[in-house]
Amino acid sequence: MALPIQTAPTYRCVLPSDGREIEFRPFLVKEQKVLILARESEDSKEILEAVKTLISNVTDGRVDANELPVIDMEYLFIKVRAVSVGEHSTVTLNCDTGDCKGTGEAVVNLDEVEVEGDLPNDTVMINDKVGVVLKLIQVKDIGGMDELDQGDQMVELVKRSIIRIFDEENVYEASETSDSDLNDFIENLSFGQLELLGGFFDSVPKLKKEIEFKCNLCESVQTRMLEGLQSFF
Repeated sequence: MALPIQTAPTYRCVLPSDGREIEFRPFLVKEQKVLILARESEDSKEILEAVKTLISNVTDGRVDANELPVIDMEYLFIKVRAVSVGEHSTVTLNCDTGDCKGTGEAVVNLDEVEVEGDLPNDTVMINDKVGVVLKLIQVKDIGGMDELDQGDQMVELVKRSIIRIFDEENVYEASETSDSDLNDFIENLSFGQLELLGGFFDSVPKLKKEIEFKCNLCESVQTRMLEGLQSFF
């Protein structure tokens, strides 16, 4: 006779980028094991792949994490984690006082982690005649970014986020434009114009929580702003 298998409860949350309501269940013990292994590896690629698989599982395949804006993936993961193993997470942080090598722990209430910032205007005018329409960076667009140097990351980030470019006479859809032409467009921007486009990414909503902790060596009390998926993983 087979053992009884429990049915997991379902929960809902609203994604911050578009207000879409997502239904999900808590993750299971077998799924938590995968998360723990990914966390212990400290490999950002493994962590991302584990979270993507988890989101697919807990939504019964209705949500493809690759198609989510990064902020939505992070927010959904936080909500799933809170109902699965509790809303409190303990994080260990390095002391930043002088040469101190100490650390401190802080307990983060995941229910208090908020998305800060409003969605920016998706149209950026780089001069009086030429504008660029951008999208929030999606999970599928961040692959390989950490392998580039900082300067190339910004160029690639802009390229992957362009929906269309327009001037007074024409509209150029990124989906119909070759990578080489997009590269030429970006590489021929002035630094000021690139900064205008970069400002779009600086202003997108972010998952943030300010916490306080005490160093176990120098005993100084410090505050730190946690931001992004790995801070809450």
